[in-house]
Amino acid sequence: MSYPPAPWHTHGRAFVQPYLVDARHLELPPGFRAMTVAGRAVGVLALVEYVPPSPLVYAELAWLPCLVSAAGKRGYFVAKMYVDSKASLAGGRELWAIPKQLAKFSIGDDAATVDTEDGAHLELALSRRGPALSLRAGASTLQDGGADVVRFRGTGMARTSSGGLTVRDARGMERWIGWPGARRLPGLGAALTSFEITMHPARRTQKPH
Repeated sequence: MSYPPAPWHTHGRAFVQPYLVDARHLELPPGFRAMTVAGRAVGVLALVEYVPPSPLVYAELAWLPCLVSAAGKRGYFVAKMYVDSKASLAGGRELWAIPKQLAKFSIGDDAATVDTEDGAHLELALSRRGPALSLRAGASTLQDGGADVVRFRGTGMARTSSGGLTVRDARGMERWIGWPGARRLPGLGAALTSFEITMHPARRTQKPH
């Protein structure tokens, strides 16, 4: 499956919700250490829609249970990421070592459903509150690339307001790393009503022997 080379200059909207994660439920690759305080980490559940003129147009659901450090680098660890584009799946796995899987999405203005190829089903309520401000937006992830640690970085701008998402119904997520016992942090989510974010080429760091 072909996909565009990095960087990807993307456009779209997103709903982002932080969670408090019990570190006892974090199973990470060898050499990866979760950044925790008092046995807790801050995870993120995000629903993203990429729209034209993005190089690929697709929907995405991501679960990032914690910030990690490995090989002297830091970033969020992606435990689950679902997309409805085979090209995005291939690019994510090969360029940034993100373990993408396929899913079916139905996304409206204030609700979404996601059915994944590994059997999870989510029903989400989407919210946005108050004015949207133009703010810097970005993220970095750190993944296990076999002999290397792979760091992804996205940077850009977004029209951002208070908001986020709420899981109204969920099944088949018991084996998500960090999800059992995770608690939604109300009032701390965000709605990115529109964004322009560049996904930069990966940086690979050899694991110490």
